[in-house]
Amino acid sequence: MPVFRLNRAFGFGRDAKAFLNMQGGLTRGVVPDPKYYEEQAERLRKIVTRQRQALQRKDRQIEDQAAKLERVRGRRQRESRLKAELNQQRLEIFHLKNKLDAMNGSAEAAGDVRSADRVSEKPSIGALPDFVIIGAQKGGTSFLYYLLTRHALVEPAASKELHFFDIPQRFKNGAGWYQRCFPRLGWKEGQRSITGEATPSYLFDPLVPKRIAGVVPQARLIALLRNPIDRAYSHYQMQVKRGTELLSFEEAIEQPDSSYVSRGIYVDQLLRWFEFFSRDQMLILRSEDFFGSPVETLGVVLNFLELPGWRPEASELQQRRHAGTYKQKMDPSTRRRLEAYFEPYNKRLYECLGVDFGW
Repeated sequence: MPVFRLNRAFGFGRDAKAFLNMQGGLTRGVVPDPKYYEEQAERLRKIVTRQRQALQRKDRQIEDQAAKLERVRGRRQRESRLKAELNQQRLEIFHLKNKLDAMNGSAEAAGDVRSADRVSEKPSIGALPDFVIIGAQKGGTSFLYYLLTRHALVEPAASKELHFFDIPQRFKNGAGWYQRCFPRLGWKEGQRSITGEATPSYLFDPLVPKRIAGVVPQARLIALLRNPIDRAYSHYQMQVKRGTELLSFEEAIEQPDSSYVSRGIYVDQLLRWFEFFSRDQMLILRSEDFFGSPVETLGVVLNFLELPGWRPEASELQQRRHAGTYKQKMDPSTRRRLEAYFEPYNKRLYECLGVDFGW
């Protein structure tokens, strides 16, 4: 207790001395100048002002970028509408040409004195397709169809993708509408020319196999199957480029209504087709083989369609080929997760087809 009181007394003495010295101008330290604090405050105000101005500039940049993106989307939508209108006009011109050919054909038939068996060999008008490339999306169908239509005996349809069997409004138009989408066929060097279309979404649609079997049961079907992981990522990148996909790939494949992954379960899709078509009527190819050796794969397709062999020019092999390069690669962990997911489905596919695609 005495010690505490003594220390306390000394403390009061020191405080009193310091106060008296300050009043008399005898402090040991320098008394801060009020201007110093004002300068510091002014400097802080300037820093805050600059930061606020920088944030405002950033906000304006974001607003400008958002407006620019909106203009780009609007322009793409207008371009899509114009492209659709142009395709429709081309299709209408194609139909009018078919009608004109039909009128000319009727006039020729009226004056024809050939035998009945020769008349039956007369080229048909608006023939139904001899082949249909049914899928898969992002599997190389555009490139294959392009090469096929370069063959002297293959006549292209009004459009590569007619979507007759998977768009209800078009299917309701009936087989006559579908038939008018194909050209008048003829004979070259003693062999009949053929025609066909390629709508890669047919493979995935569960209603299409029965519809095709009802309209063109004799058609030969071709399916290009690509590694389902690469197919999904390519499909996703296509949607990003079109501006219709804003999610990351990982987010997109988790959406309940997403078909990026489900379109790669080929075995279930093919089993639906095998209910209506024999396996001899279907040619199932590995897309990676086609990408790596297009000429050899094209030879297999020509043999399947009973067409004479033909080798496209080097320029034709490069003209419609898509490189498939992306700014951002798939995350390796995502690929491993998808490999585990597809493994049992791919195994069933290999067992069903009797061939291992090595995915």
